[in-house]
Amino acid sequence: MKPNALMAAIVVLFHIVLLAGCEVPQTVFDDEINVLGTNARITIIGLSDAEAREAAVAVEQDLRKLDHVGYTFKPEGELYELNEAIARGGSMRVSPELKDLINTAKKMYTASGGLINPAAGELIALWEFHCEEQDCDESPFPEEVRQLVVNKEKEVIGAKPSMSDLIITGDVVSSVNPAVKLEFGGMIRGYALDKAREHLIKAGVQNAMIEIGGNIRSLGSRGDHPWWAPLWDEYSQHSNGYIELGENEALVTVRAYDRSMGRKDYVYRHMVDPRSGLPVSEIQFVTVLHEKALVANAAAAALLVAGLDDWAKVAEKMGVRSVMMVTRDGLIYTSTTMEERIHWKERPEHHHLVP
Repeated sequence: MKPNALMAAIVVLFHIVLLAGCEVPQTVFDDEINVLGTNARITIIGLSDAEAREAAVAVEQDLRKLDHVGYTFKPEGELYELNEAIARGGSMRVSPELKDLINTAKKMYTASGGLINPAAGELIALWEFHCEEQDCDESPFPEEVRQLVVNKEKEVIGAKPSMSDLIITGDVVSSVNPAVKLEFGGMIRGYALDKAREHLIKAGVQNAMIEIGGNIRSLGSRGDHPWWAPLWDEYSQHSNGYIELGENEALVTVRAYDRSMGRKDYVYRHMVDPRSGLPVSEIQFVTVLHEKALVANAAAAALLVAGLDDWAKVAEKMGVRSVMMVTRDGLIYTSTTMEERIHWKERPEHHHLVP
């Protein structure tokens, strides 16, 4: 099955799982859009169709703004323009959305000990993970070329780009280090989920679910029951249960192989360790449950880089307790607080509970 077709099937099944298992007591409104490079869905319960549609349209407009902000590698994006200004040693006036995103990312960078470092976006660019899908099928990195890339990575790492290099004065952003190239990856989707929820509350919505690219933000409940999210396997094709969300929570999964490229012995994952400049290989994906989707996304990315040895320590520093991690070999690790939210259809054989 092609990736787009698989994603469409997942979205449909996702919605069925969310609303199955109970009688929905009130009107259900659904709106699906394509933003931030993926599918998004807003489900609202308890309002008239007209009221729900008005709220959904307002949220969609907010998400469209972020769609423009988030382009790192396209000239029409605000983030691209800022990176160009930084490379020239200049500054740029930014939108409130981008300023908010940068400020939060600076906090996440500090909390993670540098494991999440959007300022090192040049490392992503070096691996060409923003290539078109058809161009990512073949591995462009035989060993000789790969060594050239590694050498270039060392040059970038030597420049030590970090979020602490950024200076924000009012709504003007500059950097003391011209090597800074911002790339937020999935963090902008987490930010979008949080902003969408805030907008729904202002519109008088009490019960809703927002989903962007498989990541979820809950508001209230789905009636007499909490919102549920399917518990996918490592290939996102089969559900082995569901995770129960509270009235104000986000469930975010960061996968190392969402944009992998190459074949055979030259497969590179799009999650890059900012310390080494090399793609991560030990962990397949990390799922985090938290009150803020942006925090959940940043933490999941940092834990994926941290790996098995350090993830629990990093999670504590970043203030996240509900975590599930799946290794390259298919081993599943869950924290006790995450395990309390999981309803397994069949408990996996290779499952480890971590205090």
